Amino acid sequence: MKHLLFPICLLLLLAGCASGDKVPASDRLDKNIMTVEKTFRADTLGCIDTLIYAKEFFVYRDSVLIVLNNRNEDTHFLEFYRLSDMRPITQLYRSGNGPDELLSANVDINGNILIVNDFIKSQVAVVDIDSLLADPTYSASPVRLKVESLFNATPYKDRFILDNPYSFADKKAGIVQEASRFIVTDDKKTYEEKNKYQYYTRNVTSGRIIANKAKNRVIYANGNQSSVEIYDMELNLLRTITGPVDLPTQYVIHNEEGGMPNEVIFKTNIPYAYVDYCTDDDYFYLTYVGDMFGRGQKEQDLNFIIFKFDWDGNFIDSYPVHSYVRSISKSRKDDAFYVTILSSDGLPVLIKLYEKGIL
Repeated sequence: MKHLLFPICLLLLLAGCASGDKVPASDRLDKNIMTVEKTFRADTLGCIDTLIYAKEFFVYRDSVLIVLNNRNEDTHFLEFYRLSDMRPITQLYRSGNGPDELLSANVDINGNILIVNDFIKSQVAVVDIDSLLADPTYSASPVRLKVESLFNATPYKDRFILDNPYSFADKKAGIVQEASRFIVTDDKKTYEEKNKYQYYTRNVTSGRIIANKAKNRVIYANGNQSSVEIYDMELNLLRTITGPVDLPTQYVIHNEEGGMPNEVIFKTNIPYAYVDYCTDDDYFYLTYVGDMFGRGQKEQDLNFIIFKFDWDGNFIDSYPVHSYVRSISKSRKDDAFYVTILSSDGLPVLIKLYEKGIL
């Protein structure tokens, strides 16, 4: 009877697993990938010397320089130049409260789409770079979003996806708040949080969201914890990747009069995990620190490394930069990047980073 029951129970178990939800895979990056050394060449691009308001640089398809400027009344937030001779192409978004104006700008490039987030005015602009290059009169008006979180709004289907400021878990610290990772706007570009949560965790949550419809993937790279999450376009969690460094983060919970109840903040040093990204057709690339940032330090004291993943979350390679990386964009050449680093004086410098012999 025991011999008969065992295969029956096994079949029932397998049938239950097949019919139920799949358990997301969980992997850990080896700490040794932080110490792998490669022979890279870093060429400084001197074409940027006259761009006195610039804070970040991007290069699109090895031919177009995209400049993100600090807020200034004398120029636009975005300027586009032909990289070969620095001939101006066009410019977008003046500073101000008028139509098509911004008060702040954070920029990401995902494929041929440039995403501009203005968290002060709660708006986001989505620029089709190819359309802009084909028609310099092209414009992309910012869209006002009615949501609480607006640091990294990303186009998602016909809406926008953002990280949920109430989604937070640090088991070692004893703070675990069950909330969906993402929030998605409705057809009116609005999201209203109806749930009540124990902790206010906006100050300790940050992340990068990469949506790729062609690959059926949404990637979430945590800015303050060493973890990357792989989802499909329906936001089903497929895989979690942790490591390579466990950051020794400590928190304080504030309940000050006039403030948010149970407001969670960092106790001392701020953890830096995944900071920025770029993509190509086959891979996504994340810049990673894996260190704590404390008082008295300068941003340029932090060293970055680039991790390469395929769209299923398989780790492919790592590229040490040994500098603070403010922005990154991908060359069309294999394993070559354009990177904005900070000089010892804290000024942005554009470099071309590549393995010797590939260009």
